[in-house]
Amino acid sequence: MAATLLSHVVSDLCIGRPRVLTLPPSTPVAAALAALRAGADPFVFVDAEPAAYRAKRGAATVYVKVSVADVLCYVCGDAGNLRDPAAALGRPVSAVAGGHGVTHRVDPQTRLLDAIDVLLTDGCQGLLVPLHARARKRHHQVPSPDAVATSSDCCVLTREDIVRHLFGSISHFSPVAALTVASLGLVRRDVHAVHVDDDGLDAIPLLRRAVSNGTAVAVVADDGALVGEICPGVLVSCDVESVSAAFAALPAGDVMTYIDCSLTHMPPEFLLRAIRAQLKDRGLDAIAELMDTADAASLPSSPSSSTSSDEDSPSVRGRRPRRMSSGSFGWRSTEDVVACHSGSSLVAVMAQALAHRVGYVWVVDETSGALVGVVRFADVLAVLREHLRPQSQVLCR
Repeated sequence: MAATLLSHVVSDLCIGRPRVLTLPPSTPVAAALAALRAGADPFVFVDAEPAAYRAKRGAATVYVKVSVADVLCYVCGDAGNLRDPAAALGRPVSAVAGGHGVTHRVDPQTRLLDAIDVLLTDGCQGLLVPLHARARKRHHQVPSPDAVATSSDCCVLTREDIVRHLFGSISHFSPVAALTVASLGLVRRDVHAVHVDDDGLDAIPLLRRAVSNGTAVAVVADDGALVGEICPGVLVSCDVESVSAAFAALPAGDVMTYIDCSLTHMPPEFLLRAIRAQLKDRGLDAIAELMDTADAASLPSSPSSSTSSDEDSPSVRGRRPRRMSSGSFGWRSTEDVVACHSGSSLVAVMAQALAHRVGYVWVVDETSGALVGVVRFADVLAVLREHLRPQSQVLCR
């Protein structure tokens, strides 16, 4: 079994995976956002290499991953952007792709273990793998919004995809898989967390770092108990315009409520009134107007739209949770947190994360429920890679 696992190449994991969309750095942020809404994956990719360098080498080898959460952090992370969000969305997407979320292009015949080594380098969040010519013909291409998105002959592999693949051979990782996450040193104490009453904007720098390291922002109560999270994967199905307004006006706990409500139906009127009042007091009328425009666009155009024949209309679909076809992310509530204990086994934590389609699991105290730390797939990959290293060296001799 070890020989079979070690002989795998990254193209073995790419069967049936959709193409990704790549964008030139000059693409407006608004157009990139439209591509994210239209696409099957929760991210697009921006060429991160200088044009002169790329002209000599051909296809770029380094891209920056851009998600809805990145756009949200871009809008909310700067006071000028909040005061004039329309101007912010009109700037090049290179302003959003600030260097984190780097994705490397690798050859389809790259050994799986070598690919894991690339994923474990600082800042690397995924691999772009060119599709074979025959496979390209079978993949449906999503139309590019405003003709700015370019077709890519690549698919993407994330840490979650690699862990899922290795989990299929979990018996090979005995006895490591049966050890506790605490004994393996997998419980990271440096979590990104805010209190329920903290200002929503206080979560933005933490959310930016959480996107970069593949986790989320935990929301805790007075006693440190984990009550929810602000998850980049959940934000995929949100309107950036309206959620930005919520972050700018509400405390973190209410932001969670707003996100949950906006995923399936309109948020309650009292919450909308509170947002508008706070934005007006803070001189952020422009973001309030943008929120109202986004909310109006997502509403049914007539009272009869609530019938079954209209439930599939584009306006109603915008309020329904979308499931991502890449297998890397799925819709979840902000309060649907995935948690374990320090004494949970590695295999149990992996199964838990994969079942919920996330790349991390919160660790809480078994008695009090207080947040203790987090287990990340990046660290899980490092442990599994270390287990395979001696065997790979034997096979290479």
